[in-house]
Amino acid sequence: MSSPSGPSRLRLIPILIAQGFGVACGIAGVKLNSHLLPPETLGIYGVFLTLAPLGMWVVHAGVIKSVGRHWAASPSRPDLLRQAVALWLRRLPWLALLAVPAAAALARMSSPAILAIWLSVFPAAALLVVGALAQSALQAERAHWRDCAVSVSGSATRTFAPLACFVFGGGTLASLWTGFGLHALVFAAAGALTLRSYWAVAPEGRRPTPMSSTYRGPLFILLATAGWILSGLNRWLVAGFFGETEAGYFTLAGGAALVISATLGSVFVQFFQPGFFALGDQATGHAPLARRVDRVALGYGVVALSAIGAFALASPLLVGGLIGERYRDALPWILPAGCFGVALLTTGFYQSLLMAGRCEKACGPVELATAAVLAIGCVGSAALGKTWFAQWLIITPLVPWVLMRPMARHYLFREARRGR
Repeated sequence: MSSPSGPSRLRLIPILIAQGFGVACGIAGVKLNSHLLPPETLGIYGVFLTLAPLGMWVVHAGVIKSVGRHWAASPSRPDLLRQAVALWLRRLPWLALLAVPAAAALARMSSPAILAIWLSVFPAAALLVVGALAQSALQAERAHWRDCAVSVSGSATRTFAPLACFVFGGGTLASLWTGFGLHALVFAAAGALTLRSYWAVAPEGRRPTPMSSTYRGPLFILLATAGWILSGLNRWLVAGFFGETEAGYFTLAGGAALVISATLGSVFVQFFQPGFFALGDQATGHAPLARRVDRVALGYGVVALSAIGAFALASPLLVGGLIGERYRDALPWILPAGCFGVALLTTGFYQSLLMAGRCEKACGPVELATAAVLAIGCVGSAALGKTWFAQWLIITPLVPWVLMRPMARHYLFREARRGR
């Protein structure tokens, strides 16, 4: 992982501002959540947070990936944007349908009726896609200052809008969900406004090739479904095997650890991923690309695991100040939850490797095999008890290196030998 040049270091400024602000909001969220929300309430809200991104993580995931991969080189970004918006609209009925079982699952854990929960989940899920599409485009063209504005608005409203509604809305779960809906609305509006220069009609004769069927088809929906399941699986397992109170502890610990792993992951992805795609478009073979991704993924893993380990060691000193006393039992979950987050984010680098090398179809076997190992390990260890479950989560960062990296490189170089 080479040192950034002068201009590259300047690109880091808005990235670091956005992520630094996100960290500050995350720290404030840990403090406020642990002082204002009972563990059982936070446990149910934590499950809601795994369901709200159904649109951007499942139904519309391929559209978002396609925009990120092809935006920078598109001959007509306004037309590509219109294609993405049209696909977003066409898939909304599927998202509405998928929100029904999500609402039913939440209704089993709380008192509101299914319809009331659906009216919280579906609009929020749909709006989050708009913000995610905008950020995917902005990051692809390295418009980091505009992306910073979207990130800051999203971080602030995600942290404070639900809590404000909870405090002033009677302290109910429904008020938390309403606040999250306000966050989704602000996030979507900010994203849409940053792309307003592309709302114009595309000049005639410069229309890009339609989005690849690989991105529009079932493959990326299937992969995104697997990723979404993994992102929420541990909260569901803790709630199912160990109870809602323990799920509240895990949600707080996981949220605190995610501030570290996801923030660092966002910095690495935003800074390096456009370079992966540019390198993949060059006629220099795939070896330089593969080495580059390895170095970046390794750098991310070392930095993220070191930061999470340091935070876990220091966490007892934070009880009473940053972390409310009633959440002391959440501390043992910080390291396991953080390690699993690093594992998930590491898999993203090798998905980027295959996308950059135009081996998108290989993402299927590579990612699904990795997801299956991670999921089976989580379910099996949770069934054995909390100690086994925590130990499994701690070793999960090895899985992408032992399984996903060799498979991704195999498919990448196999396609190169075929002359693609």
